[in-house]
Amino acid sequence: MSKTRALFDKSNSFGWLSIGLHWFATLAIILLWFIGQSIASQSIELIDTRRSLHVTLGLIAWLPLVARIAWRFKSGHPRVNGQTQLTHRLAKAAHYAMLLVLIIMLISGPLMAWAMPDRGSLSEFAFTFHSNAAKALAVLVVLHILAALKHLMFHEDETVARIFVPRIENAQDED
Repeated sequence: MSKTRALFDKSNSFGWLSIGLHWFATLAIILLWFIGQSIASQSIELIDTRRSLHVTLGLIAWLPLVARIAWRFKSGHPRVNGQTQLTHRLAKAAHYAMLLVLIIMLISGPLMAWAMPDRGSLSEFAFTFHSNAAKALAVLVVLHILAALKHLMFHEDETVARIFVPRIENAQDED
């Protein structure tokens, strides 16, 4: 009876694909957020350079972030063993809220960049959505981290551990 770690999600465990996409998205979002927040504080000479860096990194991250969103909506949300239905629904709602805000950013960011030469109402509209979505995402990410810390410190469950390594499954259970 061999034991393996799954590439794909199971009913109570994230697989390596979800874990990899989660941590890629985490790093990309943090990096893009800090670069984006720093644009306005730059000198006039450096604003375009910083904005170009943000746009370039955003374009590099765009497809993997879309893949992360699509995968989460396709694969659902594994339940933590012992988690109540209410807690599971709240966690799913918070995660899906983060993904929906990220969708807004993935649409408004390129729209803003493409409309930038016009500096018209479309550019302003996209900027408003992008910057407000960034603020909303920052709040949701902080809540997400606080919830993870709550589980780590006050609950004896596997909530935090399961986003680092999939649960070990018996090979016969994977079919």
